[in-house]
Parts: sequence; structure tokens; C-alpha cells
Amino acid sequence: MKVCVLMYYDDKIKEYAKLNYEINSLYCKKYKLDLISSNKKTYKERHPAWERLPLILNNLENYDYVIWIDADAYFNYDSENIIELIEKTPDKNFIFSNDKRNDHVNSGFFIVKNTEYSINLIKLWGFNNNLYKNNPKPEWWDQGVLIYIINKNLLDIKNNCIIYDYGFLQYFKEDELNIFNLKYNKIPFVHHQAGKNTKYRVNISKKYLDKLNKDLDIIAEK
Repeated sequence: MKVCVLMYYDDKIKEYAKLNYEINSLYCKKYKLDLISSNKKTYKERHPAWERLPLILNNLENYDYVIWIDADAYFNYDSENIIELIEKTPDKNFIFSNDKRNDHVNSGFFIVKNTEYSINLIKLWGFNNNLYKNNPKPEWWDQGVLIYIINKNLLDIKNNCIIYDYGFLQYFKEDELNIFNLKYNKIPFVHHQAGKNTKYRVNISKKYLDKLNKDLDIIAEK
């Protein structure tokens, strides 16, 4: 299975995004996943969060699956191979994670299968002007449109995706890691620092990267 992880970030957020890219590159190397980052801007008037959608479209045809991860998020190196999760639901075109209260999805981390359906859904999500203009949650950017698509079951998305509870795929707070590790008997894949400021993100990501590099150096010396 050919799988790619995608990230997007510009100069405004590169202080923490580059740290997360380094962490994600180590995870991808471990499990032989490609990792692509971009700073190419497609939309003239939309928030950079929207850039994930054209980036996915531009890369999907080259892979069986692409994985989107926000620039303020990183893979836990000790989590299992994400491909093992993908293989559990081969009939689903999208794998999503719920937000903290499990009342709607969070688009900071999700997985897309290379199918005609997925392409059509991404085009609807990212390029339909009516959905963009009538976004019920414009402060959530593309996530608001995705929530609307799911709530209205546009393109029969509910039968084409699986949505995992918060904490199974991703978590937001550092102190939640052990809680969800015990709950699911597995390490959540992604620490997503949603809603945090730059200083917090830099500190947390740098601390994790430094520890990870130290641990890997110890292993290499043995």
C-alpha cells in the first residue's frame, strides 16, 4: 500500500510547523510513508486552512491513501503503523476523528482513499462557492463546511466514512495521552495542539522532538 502524509504551512507558523515536520518525518521513515509539505497558495481570499483540500487533490492520484495532518500536530512515534488502521476499513473512503465533545468532526487529521468518490467529495468540500459562502461556522473555515456536509449527508458521506471518537486518533492536551492510552489500550496516533498559541506549540513540539532524538540516539548506540 502506497501512503503519503501531507502538511501545509507558511512562514507565519513555521516556527512550530518545522518542528512537527521533523517529528512526522521520523514517524514516516519508521513506517515507510512518504511525507510532503507545501507552502503553495491556491486560494486568494481564504484562510490557509483551506489549502489542505487542493493539496490533497494534487497528490491523491499518486497514492492509495493520503493522510492529512495539521501543522500544529505530530504523530506519536510509538503509536502503531497507521496503515494497520487503514486496513481495518477498506470499504471507507474517509477516516475522520471527532472533536473534543464528539459532537462533530475535527479536520486537523483525516485519511482519504484514492477513489472517484473521494475526489468528488474533496471538490465539493473545497471548491463549491455556495457551501463556502453559506458556511454555518465560518470561524472554523473548511471544518465548518465539512460538518455541514456530514450533517446534511451530502454525497451520502455517512456511508462513505468512519468517524472515530475523540482520543482514539488524536488528542489535544498533553496530559490526555495516558488517559486515552489506558482507555483504548493503544497510544493515540496524533497530538494535535488545537487552539494553542505559538509559544505553547513550540515548547511542546521541541520537548517531544528533543526526547525522541535522544531516545533514537540511545537505540542506535546499542
